[in-house]
Amino acid sequence: LNDFRNKNLNINDSYEKSKKDYMNEARDSINASLLVSFIILGISLVEIFLMIRASFLSRIKEVGILRAIGVKKLDIYNMFFGEIFAMTTVACVPGIIFMAYILNTLTGIKQLARMFTINPFVIIVSIILVYVFNLIVGLIPVFNTIRKTPANILARHDLD
Repeated sequence: LNDFRNKNLNINDSYEKSKKDYMNEARDSINASLLVSFIILGISLVEIFLMIRASFLSRIKEVGILRAIGVKKLDIYNMFFGEIFAMTTVACVPGIIFMAYILNTLTGIKQLARMFTINPFVIIVSIILVYVFNLIVGLIPVFNTIRKTPANILARHDLD
């Protein structure tokens, strides 16, 4: 190519151009997939937050009564911590493991092998993130309610 270019001939390297086009297309595809994934993840996390919050709102009077009879704040935190931990273990962990199995099966298909990648590190990090998120989101309404006095908790007339 350099010899031809030194002779002032217009030579294009079609391999390099095709490679560059392919890399740009692959990068754009990955970026689009990541964007869609983050949008779906965001929607899912908001839905989880709203479900946990709605579940807690139906139990505010229970928390008020527990506080009124002298149950310690730490015991109420531990009660909700245990419930959230159990719900996450029963609902989310099997879902993550089942999805990991599906993705592992899809990577066995030649045409889809490049699209999906799964390894134990990703599974473990996913499970840890789900536990952390569920515990934080599940305990936020508890923290906000427990800091009130039992009388203020029970005075809520909008929840029956």
